[in-house]
Amino acid sequence: MTAIDYLKALGVALLLMVLNVAVSFVVMAVYGYLIDPGHEASYYESAAQRIAPWSSVFAGAVLFFAAAWLFGIRKPASPALVFALTFTLIYTLIDLGIVVAAGAGTFSGYVVAISVAAKFAGAFLGARLARRASA
Repeated sequence: MTAIDYLKALGVALLLMVLNVAVSFVVMAVYGYLIDPGHEASYYESAAQRIAPWSSVFAGAVLFFAAAWLFGIRKPASPALVFALTFTLIYTLIDLGIVVAAGAGTFSGYVVAISVAAKFAGAFLGARLARRASA
């Protein structure tokens, strides 16, 4: 990979982070308006502490799969798996930095581990599927 590829991987990682946070907001909006409406804001803030990390696990896996597949299909001659694992590693480093800065005690270690594993698995499978599709 070239220096520009690493910059692209950083951009993809940041885009995925924004999308993953946006999904968490959508999940909480659906929860607040459709599933359990009528509570105070503090109730939903507390619920977000439980729900948002899990939405990140599931949505993150799907987002990383889609990104790896999309970039693998768009440039079949490039090493899609290396690119996918690179943007996933960059995302993970940024995410863990945020978790530590926010106070690691507020996050459950096993949820973070599951989230990271799901994202790597999604990226790996997306890149592999893209490679098979372009072969």
